[in-house]
Amino acid sequence: MRIATFNANNLFSRWSFATELPRTVTDTALATLHAEPGAAAPTAAGAASATEPVAKPAVVNVTLDSGAQLTGVLRTYQGKLVRGKDPKDRTWIARRIAALNADVLCLQEVEDQEALEAFCRDELAALHVEYPFRVVVEGNDPRRIDVAICSRRPITRISSWRFWPDSQGGRVFSRDLVQAEVTAPDGKPLQVFVNHLKSNFIPDEFKLSAHEVTLAQEAIVHRRTDQANAVAAIIRRQRLTKRVVVTGDMNDNPDGAPLAVLDTGLRLVERIGGAKAVAGPNRKGVLVEDKFGDLSDRMWTIRHRANGVTSFGLYDQIWTSADLPVAGAHVMRRTQITGDGSDHDPAYIDLDL
Repeated sequence: MRIATFNANNLFSRWSFATELPRTVTDTALATLHAEPGAAAPTAAGAASATEPVAKPAVVNVTLDSGAQLTGVLRTYQGKLVRGKDPKDRTWIARRIAALNADVLCLQEVEDQEALEAFCRDELAALHVEYPFRVVVEGNDPRRIDVAICSRRPITRISSWRFWPDSQGGRVFSRDLVQAEVTAPDGKPLQVFVNHLKSNFIPDEFKLSAHEVTLAQEAIVHRRTDQANAVAAIIRRQRLTKRVVVTGDMNDNPDGAPLAVLDTGLRLVERIGGAKAVAGPNRKGVLVEDKFGDLSDRMWTIRHRANGVTSFGLYDQIWTSADLPVAGAHVMRRTQITGDGSDHDPAYIDLDL
């Protein structure tokens, strides 16, 4: 049974009015779009906030110069339109998923159920890839990037831990923790937890002093630590000690302090750190062997370059309870250094069940 994790990097299916709408949308600008009265206001008034982290979308009717009418859902992030994922990149990540051939595919950065359905219906189906069991649960991220699960094996239960509280009574997860009960080939249930932990991104970092950047970094580490502790608490609450898989984009290396609880607390074993790289498809679908293995002395799934410095991280991980027999662990290596349709490389394990 093959279980994979892949950050699909902004798998949005939003309308892109790139030639009809301005990049920055305000109430004043919306008035020029000939939207129906009252339709534009929610875009600004319903923006994401601490109490409502997901911005309220507005349905607008747009009249083009040709007289044609378009109706769409207008979603923004920080006042800017968010475009759908480039069709060429959608095709490329579909090729990578087809090559993965996973029985259970755990995804990060999927907009919503319709985005997932469209991707499965259009890109994956064209490659004869089918996942009859697939689900996205709306999470807390204001950019609407959620976690998803696609499975060939039956999913008998889905639980969302989106509202698990932090110490201040807020929501500890930046996105969500989704739990799926999957029926394994041996007929027994497997508990799969999909995460996307706090990002290292600092908004407007270039405007901050060195001290302010340090404080922001410390806050990020604290938040990610709280999230990992919450994952452990949720698993302990259910008294799960066997047949457990915790996976996703952890935004930290396996030996990072925030993730220590998965090892020392839950006694889970991280499997991708000892993985081997396998060939990935290029834009033409031709499998290309790993060309970048010597860039880091340990396995990696993401490359980051900032201020002239390049770093490599193993952010995409699969942790399992020690009882699960892992026959192999792999990372599907990109064919170009900047990434193939996503800035992450997918990782997977094979369970001998």
